[in-house]
Amino acid sequence: MAGFTVHLDENAGPASTHALVIGVGAYSHLSGGPSETDHPGAVGMRQLTSPPISARAFAAWMIDGYHDKGRPLGSLALLLSEADPSRFVHPQTGFESDVATATIDNIVAAVLEWKDRGDHDEARLVFYFSGHGVSLGVDTSLLAADMFADRNSPLKGALHFEALKMGLSTCRAAQQVFFVDACRAGSDKFRKLVSGAVLGQVPIDGNERPDGFVPREHATIFATLHGEEAFARAGRVSLFTDALLRSFEGAGSLNTQDRVWQVTTDTLKHAITRFMKEPSFKGSLTTAGTPASPESHDFDFHELRGDPIVPVYIGCRPPEDNARAEFSCRHPEQVPQRRPPPAPGDEPDVREWALFLPFGQYEVEADLGPGDLRRGAFDARPPFFRVGLAKP
Repeated sequence: MAGFTVHLDENAGPASTHALVIGVGAYSHLSGGPSETDHPGAVGMRQLTSPPISARAFAAWMIDGYHDKGRPLGSLALLLSEADPSRFVHPQTGFESDVATATIDNIVAAVLEWKDRGDHDEARLVFYFSGHGVSLGVDTSLLAADMFADRNSPLKGALHFEALKMGLSTCRAAQQVFFVDACRAGSDKFRKLVSGAVLGQVPIDGNERPDGFVPREHATIFATLHGEEAFARAGRVSLFTDALLRSFEGAGSLNTQDRVWQVTTDTLKHAITRFMKEPSFKGSLTTAGTPASPESHDFDFHELRGDPIVPVYIGCRPPEDNARAEFSCRHPEQVPQRRPPPAPGDEPDVREWALFLPFGQYEVEADLGPGDLRRGAFDARPPFFRVGLAKP
């Protein structure tokens, strides 16, 4: 591989999918970076650990998990900025590739290559970004690793996301999908310090679809609503990307015909939103963003190769009983699963028991001691299933 590309199918035809994946965690000019800026707009911004991990996980899934017989993966470009850079290991071949740094110049160049690869009527473009973002009015700017390199015009180190989407109307690709795992909170500092004339780099200029192009279907899923923050987990895949990948496994799927489970852009957004609302999924991140998908089309995106994996939440009624219950779940063809009650002295856990189960029929029990054994049965099927066990 060379340049930005870590996956390339030399035999891919025009009806292919081309992905651009960017994860920015190490920022040269933010606090803790090798060349900290004194620009007032950088106050409060910090180094991030989750975005490169999240981008790697998404890239690996696109290569190894993504499945669309009509538009198979033709190429994937990856740009990262991480505190401890390492090569990308192809999940199918084991081939190790150097990864380009996610500076603004590299991002702009990679966008242009990506657009050219997908400049066909039957193509699909997939864009993924994880890192710092900032909203200025209705616009979102995605910050590259060298943001603030130009102290006089710091947003020259950002990608103007709305302009990117509009500019890609001039790309022939019939379907375009954007995943943005970044904050969209407004910045009073930036509003006061920038004129609005430069909200980030615009690699592709344009607005309207040229005559003769096939109609464009596009979908954008943000990790959070406009004006809000996104939430990551230090040293782990972000909450949004975790929900995204689990939705691809089955929570975002729909049984469109016998034994065919299809993920559409609408079912995907619905499943991610469900995950972000679940206390058992959020864990210690009690506040989580609300995913947003403005002005998006609904179309098929991914077909499962087998049965879906379903998020299941098992708990007692009333929920306080969860803290003293021993839960078990059984399927005739699987190893039984169990959640013991807290050990003496442990903090009581009143959350439901969260499981990810293959599609099928299950039996569940909650043992709360002598005379209080609660049983239930259920079919695990997308988008999710909740079991409440009350005392008889």
